[in-house]
Amino acid sequence: MDIGVPSVRNLFRIKPERGLLWIVIGLTSIPLHLLYNSAVYTSVAANDFLVTVATNNHFAPGAYSNITEALNGYLQMPFNTLAWGRYQYPDFKLFSDVLEGYNTSPSGYEGLTPSECTKLYNADYLSSHRNLFLITNHSSDTTYNNTLLDMIQVGNLGISPSSWMCAYYLAGERRIYMETSVSCDPSELASNVTSGLPWWVKLTTGEEVEISGCKSEKIAEKCKVQFSLKIMIVVICCNLAKACCMVLAVVRSREPTLVTLGDAVDSFLRIPDPTTMGICFADRQYIKRKWSRDGWRAEPRQWKQKGARRWWTSVSKTRWITCNIFCSIIIIAGGVSLRLGMDYDGQVRSTDLKSMWAQGFGKVNPVSLIADELENVNKAMLLANLPQTILSFLYLTYNSLFTCMLMGHEWSLFSHRHRTLRVTSPRPGQRSTYWLQIPYTYAIPLMALSALLHWLTSQSLFLTTIEISDPLGKGVPAKVSGLGYSCIAIIFVLTLGILALLTAAGMGYKQFSAEITTVGSCSAAISAACHVGKVDSEEIVRRKVHWGDVGVEPTLGVRHLTFSSGEGVRKPVFGEVYAGTGRDWE
Repeated sequence: MDIGVPSVRNLFRIKPERGLLWIVIGLTSIPLHLLYNSAVYTSVAANDFLVTVATNNHFAPGAYSNITEALNGYLQMPFNTLAWGRYQYPDFKLFSDVLEGYNTSPSGYEGLTPSECTKLYNADYLSSHRNLFLITNHSSDTTYNNTLLDMIQVGNLGISPSSWMCAYYLAGERRIYMETSVSCDPSELASNVTSGLPWWVKLTTGEEVEISGCKSEKIAEKCKVQFSLKIMIVVICCNLAKACCMVLAVVRSREPTLVTLGDAVDSFLRIPDPTTMGICFADRQYIKRKWSRDGWRAEPRQWKQKGARRWWTSVSKTRWITCNIFCSIIIIAGGVSLRLGMDYDGQVRSTDLKSMWAQGFGKVNPVSLIADELENVNKAMLLANLPQTILSFLYLTYNSLFTCMLMGHEWSLFSHRHRTLRVTSPRPGQRSTYWLQIPYTYAIPLMALSALLHWLTSQSLFLTTIEISDPLGKGVPAKVSGLGYSCIAIIFVLTLGILALLTAAGMGYKQFSAEITTVGSCSAAISAACHVGKVDSEEIVRRKVHWGDVGVEPTLGVRHLTFSSGEGVRKPVFGEVYAGTGRDWE
């Protein structure tokens, strides 16, 4: 069996009741990882809005305004006959109602300078403002008889909703997002206007006018924190099942536990295992390949180990291979996702590090949006949390590597000097455990690594719910659910994942404190090192113990390696014959 580390193999050697409890706790963890992060989520409010270009005397009493003339250029645009956007033809009533809305409530609009206007409307989704008047330097005269020069409608379902600012004449439909998204940079326009350059707008008629100011409709934001009752019920049921299993495990389990390495040593010193007698320096490889297959074959052997081994030897090849394969798959999948995301983003914007950093972590934007308009939000939740589940299982494997290596390190310290046994239920002369197998020096960084990776993953692929209101704010907002992604967050995940893998490999090259058998977590190998003969084992476990050469074993006639609380223990000598089998069994 495995001591001190998570092991599925142990399930087949424990009571069925305890195995069932373990399976229930494990299975109820899966829906928690898939659903818990999405039980409470936010939705982004976005407003469709109208942009009206008007002369500087449009708001004066008695000014002539004709909405039909203003929409003439819009109607003549050839792509308006195609169903490329949300609106094929302008809604005259909608345009008229927006104009009437200003007349009835002008206090709802605030005056802005061109600089303030470009900064405010250079946003992926506008939530605090809505309809906009662009005021030109011109007055209505013989050239501009109508104070309304042009009107367009801007939606939020395009790739770059703010592109209308530098490609106004195409903004009536999605054509703006397909033809001008690369050449049109709203951020550059806003920067230029802020620096003092004029803001020129090309109308749908082809004429260009300079904007001298704006009037923007200010509204209350409608962002929401939403709660999924179904998901929370599943979460509560899973946690309730876990709690019940834990209570049953505590109430019904009365037998001594073998949780730590000290528990195993204490148990085997008090009650020696006769099946491992005479193989005092058997390592886990011998136990796995020879002893467990052919039974007990003990004979004196020479100690062939020269120098302390490295930490990686305490981890089985299966654990190393499993962890490396899973890590490689995750890194490759992340790299492919990053490549696809950058290729997709590159069609509409720059993909250099500065641009990706500006997009931020977990920020909803129309460019980095996949699975748009899913049938329901639950599908988006499951897809967004799937990487979290995979990452959790991967972390268990990664954590087990450190657990095995640190367990090997603790084992080697018994050969370095006298040490007190660290056990779950200490007796006099023993010390209690405040950590299972990983000291806080390693446990805290590992927990921080797990938390940081989970957070970065949540910012790399996340649930996106957008509620889009019409320019009048009436009716039920259109809800769009999908998955957003962040290339810069994916880069951080990949970087941290690669560093974590290299750190584990680097830790594996550390040397143990002294020469000792590599038992790993193998209970039989630990048992083989705990045969003290006729010495009072009760006296040994109550004091500090030291593993090594304790002299000649009378019953075997050769020197013996075991635990002792005396001062005459020495390190194993290379070439010396001991009562046991070592790495030269092959």
